[in-house]
Amino acid sequence: MKATLILLLALVSSIAHATEHEEQSTQQQIGAMVQSLAVAIDSPSAKSVEVIANYGTDSRYYVMIRGWLVQELAGVESQLAAQGAQAEPQLIVKAKHLHTALRRIDLE
Repeated sequence: MKATLILLLALVSSIAHATEHEEQSTQQQIGAMVQSLAVAIDSPSAKSVEVIANYGTDSRYYVMIRGWLVQELAGVESQLAAQGAQAEPQLIVKAKHLHTALRRIDLE
């Protein structure tokens, strides 16, 4: 009886440890995704659009990523409107990049 109880406690402990490990792994994956997206959003290029599309077309993250892109675009467009004709070329490029990324995840 004592051996069975010890075995049961060991089993419960190992299941709890495995669940905790899976939870940490998921959190690390989401953290890596957010870091990759932050770099991709700030670095206009075809490769960056691919990174955004890879994560943004995943239905689990679509709403979060689309919202992030929309907010970034609103900020860039606000800066462009404030600067008028003297707008920095990098802001124009970033706005186009964000529009492209949004279209890409919306169409897939």
